Amino acid sequence: ALLDAVSQALLAAGAEPSSVTKAASALGPRAADPPDVPEFALPADGGLAVDVVQAALADHVRRLLLADVGVRRNLPDAVHQMRVAARRLRSILRSYREVLDGEWADGLAEELRWMANELGAIRDTEVLQSRLDTHAALLDDPDAQAVRAVVDERLTSRLTAARSSALAALRSDRHAWLLDDLIRAVHEPPVVDTAFQRADEVLPPHAATSWRRFARAVKRLDFDSPSTDWHEARIRAKRARYAIEALVPISGKRVAAWAAAMADATEILGEHQDAHIAQAAVRTLADAPSVTGAQGFALGRLHDLERELEFIARLTFFERWPAIERSAKKSGRV
Repeated sequence: ALLDAVSQALLAAGAEPSSVTKAASALGPRAADPPDVPEFALPADGGLAVDVVQAALADHVRRLLLADVGVRRNLPDAVHQMRVAARRLRSILRSYREVLDGEWADGLAEELRWMANELGAIRDTEVLQSRLDTHAALLDDPDAQAVRAVVDERLTSRLTAARSSALAALRSDRHAWLLDDLIRAVHEPPVVDTAFQRADEVLPPHAATSWRRFARAVKRLDFDSPSTDWHEARIRAKRARYAIEALVPISGKRVAAWAAAMADATEILGEHQDAHIAQAAVRTLADAPSVTGAQGFALGRLHDLERELEFIARLTFFERWPAIERSAKKSGRV
């Protein structure tokens, strides 16, 4: 009742109601300006390559900027989302290189790589700690408790240091310049003449090339291949996946199915890599002088579990590979 009385008194004295929020008022006139990264609709069939590039850049630059805010606020999964946006932007620069100024694309991709690497220690430590804690729970007590005592103490301190380093990078001039460059790229991407040709004629060849490189890497794999070969296949799979996903907006359902199959491939290969990294991490943790005999024994059990999961990932991939190959052939793009 008091608030209503005050409101009526203010209106009677000449005040005017406003829909502007307190936050917008605090930010000033710029709060009412158009967004730095507008949305661009994907072109219809037969659209130009430049329009596809611009829409793709806008989508992932927007995602990166939103994730940037989340990282600074320490929100869950923000680091992962920011790194994914950076990887996808690098993939766009690689996938659409035929229509972009090559030197410019390479320079921007290198800056995105720098930013992703600065965030890498946070994400890698988050994933590793979550994985080891989850798999420690599969061991019976007291081994599960012994593992978590070592893992949580060592990796929590590592995560704190990694976050401090990453935030310093996000506050640097180099990062600020990168964000400015990304926003400019959305509005005026440096393109060459082929950018003004039909997207469905200019863009697909890169996806086919990426796929062939991945397929050749898979042919070199077997159950006894070193983990480095499997990691190389994973890298090529991710590049092929992002290149194929870039075609989905200008292609049909068969390309979308191919992209889904590649997402499955990268997930399996990612699980394989995580299991391999986990084994190395467990060995490092077990080598610490402060680790007791009981803790070392428990960590050894965890190491054996991760080695088994790595082998299961290999088995799963070989089981899925024929279906992934079929999806590529059915797409009509290879």
